[in-house]
Amino acid sequence: MSHQQFAERFLAAVRGGDEATMREMLHPDFELEEAASLPYGGVYRGVDGWLSLCRAVVATWSKFRLTFLEFAGEAADSLVVRFAISGCSRRTLKPFESSVLELWRFKDGKLIRIAPYYFDTQLLVRANTPDEA
Repeated sequence: MSHQQFAERFLAAVRGGDEATMREMLHPDFELEEAASLPYGGVYRGVDGWLSLCRAVVATWSKFRLTFLEFAGEAADSLVVRFAISGCSRRTLKPFESSVLELWRFKDGKLIRIAPYYFDTQLLVRANTPDEA
């Protein structure tokens, strides 16, 4: 299976809440670091870390959508993919639309690291920050 096919299968598992498939596809040493400025900023390690991040994203945004825009490159152990992201803050009800470029790394046929590079993290912060009275 190509890394692109892997990504499509993985995202289908995420969208479907298929924890068993996500566990099968993630390396035990999986790691993802979200920008500190985001409501769920920090480092997420292992399969349980990934699942914790998924819960945090859903708790922060309603109608959250992650849509493949393009696969920008694939190598023996990596994939670069660009996503459109959108949602609505559960806290403020403000919507957002943006994009994120992610570098995916693979080891032993499993996903070991995702490094996300948001087009505009401040857009997400503003969407989740209440207006001042």
